[in-house]
Amino acid sequence: MTTAPCVTRRAVLGMLGASLAGGLPACGLSGTGGRAIVFDLGLRTARAPGEERVGDLSTDTGWRVRLTSGWMVLGPIYLFENPSPLQSRQARGSDWPTRLARMLMPTAHAHDGDFFSGGTVLGEWDREVVFDLFADAGATRVLGRSPGIAGRARSFSLLLQPPSRVLGAEAAVLEGHSVVLEGTASREQLQIPFRVALDFPPPVALQRVEFVPVEADLEDAGCFVVELQPHRWFEGTHFDRLTLPEGGGRVDVPPEAQVHRALSVNVRRSTAFTGVWEP
Repeated sequence: MTTAPCVTRRAVLGMLGASLAGGLPACGLSGTGGRAIVFDLGLRTARAPGEERVGDLSTDTGWRVRLTSGWMVLGPIYLFENPSPLQSRQARGSDWPTRLARMLMPTAHAHDGDFFSGGTVLGEWDREVVFDLFADAGATRVLGRSPGIAGRARSFSLLLQPPSRVLGAEAAVLEGHSVVLEGTASREQLQIPFRVALDFPPPVALQRVEFVPVEADLEDAGCFVVELQPHRWFEGTHFDRLTLPEGGGRVDVPPEAQVHRALSVNVRRSTAFTGVWEP
């Protein structure tokens, strides 16, 4: 009796990268591959609507928040051909000719139900990175060159992880956490300095941000930028429910606090990030 070989997540990423480098569809399937391209992939922190400074935001619960520092580990990042389920039925090709064509002409896609179920992978950043949310006042940090396939990306996904040993000293500021945010929350006469650390350990199902809607025509000599949206992370937060230290001072937000729970959920929503293609 033989045992099927165990395919590790790292091995899957390696095979995916090799297929993209060769200009072939992910999962080794054929029939939908386009022209092989190489483009830049970057990160930046978006300003909240109406704000002049990165990290300033107003919550839907009436709090004014000023973030003073923020670090996180994110990646890998994958760009998919298929639209997000959040997009309209029309955007997903719900008209009957499109549905009929898909039934008669199967396309390359990853196995349903896993992280690669967004269809052909058109581009990727296949490793994790430590990102300073407030470096260079919201300027784009270019991570590097990504092999890919020319075509329209309609969604992307990414992982949030604890720092790995590969990151070395660069991750020391996170003290083993996935995300660390510091700032001050204000409402009326109350000001609450805070620090919150979020953890996203395995399994992958609890780390992934899936199928963020995007419309990006990938080509050579461009940059796909993943934009972090901190103002969406603080939706539903109630800082008045925190227990303030005697004598004042910074609140280290514990995991059981409502603010911590809200952030843990919101950072993994598809609205927590957006993407833009810059030729």
